[in-house]
Amino acid sequence: MIRGILITFLCAAILPLRVIAAEPVQVEVSRFYFPNTPEEATTSRIIDLMDEDEDLQVVQWGGLSLPGGGGRASLMMSIAGRTAPDIMESWFHVIRNDVHQGFLYPLNEWIGEDADGDGFIGDDEADWDRWSDIPELWRRVATVDGKVYGIPQITKYFMGVIYRRDTVRAAGLNPDQPPETWEDFVAWCMKLTDPQKSIPGAAVQRGQRAIALSPFGFTWLPWVEAAGGNPIIQVRESPITGESHLFPMYATEFVTDTGEDLSKVTPTWKANFASEAGMEAAELYHRLRWMKWMIDPRTGQGIELKEQDLAAGHVDVDGRRIPFNPDDVITGVARGQTGQREADDMWRMLGLQEVGMVVWFVQDMQGLADQIGIDPRLLSWFPIPRGPGEETRPVVQVQRHYAVMSEGVGRRPHEEREKVWKVLTAVTDDLAADNAIRDQVLAGLAAFVNPLDLQRLGLEDYLDDVSPVVRRNFEQIRTGEVRTTTEPFSGFWVTVDDTLNRRVLSLILAETGEDFDYRTALAQTEEEANKGLMFGHAEEELNRYRPAARVIFLIILVLVSLFAVKVIRAMMRTHTGKSGKVRAGIAPWLIMFPALILIMLWAYYPLFRGMVMAFQDYRIVGDSAFIGLDNFIALALDRSFWISMWRTVQFVILNISLAFIAPILLAVLLSEVPTHKVFFRTLFFLPNMTSGLVIALMWKMLYDPTPEGTLNRFIALVDKLPIVNIGDQTWLQDPSLAMLCTVIPTVWASMGMASLIYLAALKAVPDELYEAAEMDGAGLMTKLRKITLPTLMPLIIINLVGTFIGTFQNMGNIFLMTFGGPGDATMVIAMKIWIEAYNNLRFSMATTMAWVLGALLIGFTFVQIKLLQRVEFRKAEWD
Repeated sequence: MIRGILITFLCAAILPLRVIAAEPVQVEVSRFYFPNTPEEATTSRIIDLMDEDEDLQVVQWGGLSLPGGGGRASLMMSIAGRTAPDIMESWFHVIRNDVHQGFLYPLNEWIGEDADGDGFIGDDEADWDRWSDIPELWRRVATVDGKVYGIPQITKYFMGVIYRRDTVRAAGLNPDQPPETWEDFVAWCMKLTDPQKSIPGAAVQRGQRAIALSPFGFTWLPWVEAAGGNPIIQVRESPITGESHLFPMYATEFVTDTGEDLSKVTPTWKANFASEAGMEAAELYHRLRWMKWMIDPRTGQGIELKEQDLAAGHVDVDGRRIPFNPDDVITGVARGQTGQREADDMWRMLGLQEVGMVVWFVQDMQGLADQIGIDPRLLSWFPIPRGPGEETRPVVQVQRHYAVMSEGVGRRPHEEREKVWKVLTAVTDDLAADNAIRDQVLAGLAAFVNPLDLQRLGLEDYLDDVSPVVRRNFEQIRTGEVRTTTEPFSGFWVTVDDTLNRRVLSLILAETGEDFDYRTALAQTEEEANKGLMFGHAEEELNRYRPAARVIFLIILVLVSLFAVKVIRAMMRTHTGKSGKVRAGIAPWLIMFPALILIMLWAYYPLFRGMVMAFQDYRIVGDSAFIGLDNFIALALDRSFWISMWRTVQFVILNISLAFIAPILLAVLLSEVPTHKVFFRTLFFLPNMTSGLVIALMWKMLYDPTPEGTLNRFIALVDKLPIVNIGDQTWLQDPSLAMLCTVIPTVWASMGMASLIYLAALKAVPDELYEAAEMDGAGLMTKLRKITLPTLMPLIIINLVGTFIGTFQNMGNIFLMTFGGPGDATMVIAMKIWIEAYNNLRFSMATTMAWVLGALLIGFTFVQIKLLQRVEFRKAEWD
C-alpha cells in the first residue's frame, strides 16, 4: 500500500524529486520546462531504486514558480538561499553559465580527473564506465576546465516541421512525400494557402496559411544551418604558424589541413549570424511572410510574382502570358506568431487549420495534440528542408539537456553525496530511457518513435504505426543524410536569442515588416553579439579604454565628493540655532534610532551592495572577482544601452506631455462644469479603483491589430466620414505607435486622481480675483495664464519633478503589454535592467545600468529639494 501511495505521489510531479537517506539525508531533485517528458519513466526507475536501497526515499522538491523569462528564477533564489534541490536540470544552452555563476557541483569524484591537463576527460581517464557512451560533443558541453558538471538526460528533443496530414492531403499534397528543398517547401506553402477559406471556430476569418512562424532565435537557427551556415564559430590560432583556423561550434576534432592538432588551443568564439547563410535564412522568413504570388488559373499552381510582373499586370509562364488584377495577388504564405492575441498562438492556429505547419519539437506532439484537441495520428513531421547550394543538407536540431547537482551537494558528507550520485545516474540510465520509450508507445505515440528502438525493445507489433516519412527521417538521421545540429552552448546565447527575436525576426513577421531592413538589423545584431552581448570584450579592447575610464571615474568621484560636502554643509546650517551652535541632546536620536536602523537595513545596505556589484563579475554563489571599471566600459560600448536610454527619454517626454498635462486641463474643466460636478469627478476618478494589471491587459485587448479589434472597429466608423482615411492600425506591433500605446492607459487611469488634487488647489484662488479679471475684460485664456497657472505652479513643480523621476523608473505597462518590443521600440532602461538581472542573470551589468540611471536622477532630486524650499503651502477653502 505504501509503495502504491509513493508511486501515485511521484507520478503527479514533473520529476521534481527529493531523496532522503537513513539519517535522514535529504537530496532534492528538480526538473524544469519538460511537461511532456513521460513522468512514469523516471518515476518507476526511482521506485525501483528505493526498493533496492531501503535507506533511500524520494520526495518532491517544491518552490515558487514564475512564468516566462523568470521560469528558472525560483531555482536561482533557492540556490542563493541554500534551500535548492540537490539534483536538478540545467538546460543545454545555459549549463556553462550555470557553472560560471557557481550553481553546480562537479562530478569528477565519480567520473574521473583530467590527468593530462587538456581540459577534457578522455575515455582512458574516466573511472565511470558510462562516460564513453556519451557522444563527445555532449561531454564537451558539460566540461569546463577539466570539471564535468552534468549527464545528458534520457530524452532527445528533435526540432523539425510539424504538419497536419489531413490539411496537407486536402490541399492535394502527399503527406508522405514532404519537401526536400526550400523551393519545394515554398511550392508546398502555396498549395497550403487559401486566403478565402472559411475557418470554423476561428476568432478572425483570415483564411488558411501554410505555416506559423515563431520569432524565436532558436527556431530560426536550423534554417541558417540548412543553408550550410554555422551560426556560432570557434577560432583557434596555430601556435606554430600564427594562422587562425575556423571550426563549427559543435566540432569535436580540431585538425588543420596541414595535420596540426589544435585541440589544446583555447578558442575564441564568435557569432556568425550575418553570414551568407544567415542572410538567406532571414530572406526566406521575409519571403514566406511577404512574397507576392498568384494562382495559375489553368494549372492551379502558385506563381511567385516579381516587381516587374506587379508593375506590368501580367506574368509570363512557360510561354504563356497570364494577366491578373490586384485582387488576384496574394501576400505571403505564413502567419507570424506575434503573441499579442490568443488567436495568434501557433498551436491554436494549427488546431483550427488556420495553418498547416509549425516549426517545433517533435517530442511535444502529444502535448500539442492534447492542447489543440486532435488525434495525434493526424500529425507528422519532416526535417528543415535543405537550402540553396550543392553542399547543403536537411537539418534537424537536437536538444538534450542535463541532469546536474547543485552546489550545495559539496557541503554534504561523502556518504550523502554517494546517495545523490546514485539517484543522478538512475534517472539518466538506459533503463529510464527504455521506460520512456515504452510509456510513449503505451500513450499511443508509437508513430513518432524510432523504429530501431521499437525493434530493440521487442515492440515490433507497433512498427506498422510508423509512417514512411517518419521511418525515412530517423534513417536519414542515422546515416548522416540529415544534418543534426544544436543550440549554441557558449556565451550568453539566451541574451542573443532574445535580441534576434526582438530586433530581427519579430519585425520581419510583424504587420509592418514588409519594408523592414532585416539585413542591416541582422548585421548589427551580430556585431553587438561579438562586442559584449554574447561574448565578452577582448582584453586588448578593454585595455584600450581603461585609462580613459579611470580618468572619467576620478572626475566623477571628485564632483560627487564636492556635491556631498555641499549637501552636508547645507544640512548643518539648517540645524543651527540663533546662537550659532548645533542643538544637542540624545532624545532626538533615540526617537529616530528605529527608523534609522530600518532605513540602513532596507535602503542603504542594498544600495551599497549594488555599488560593489557594479565593480565585480558578480556570481550568485561563490566568490565574485573584482574587475574594476570593466562593466562601465562594456556598458559604454553597448549600443543597445544607449538605445534604451533614448527610449526612456521618449517615454518620459510622452508621459509628461500626456499624463502630466492632461490632469491640469481636466481639473480646469471640472472646475468650470456648471452642474453635476460630483458625478463628473466620480466618473473620472473610478479608473483609479481598478488594478493596474487589469487596466494594462484590458487596453492590450483593445489594441487588437486585426480589423475586428475594438479600436480598429472605431477607426472603421471614422473612415466613413468624408476626407478621412486612417485605416486599420497594428498598435503594439507598430514601432512608431507602440510607445504611445503604452502611455495612453496610464493617462486614462491616473488623470482622475491627479485632477482632484489640482482641483483642490484651485479652491485656494479667491473668486474675487476671477470676478475682478472679468470686469477688466479678461477672457478665459488670460485668466488661465495670469491667475490659474500661477496659483497651481508650486503644485505643478512638485508633481513635475516627481513624475519625471518616477517615469524614468517605471516600466509596468511596457512589461505587460510589449516587454520592450516590437524591436527596441519600448525598451526603456528599467525594462532592460529587469531583463539583464532576471532573464540573463547578469547582475553586475544590471546594477551598473542602475547606477548610471541613479546618478542621472540624483541631480533631479537635488533640483527637486531646492524647488520645494521655495514652495508656499496654504489651506484651500472647499465649497
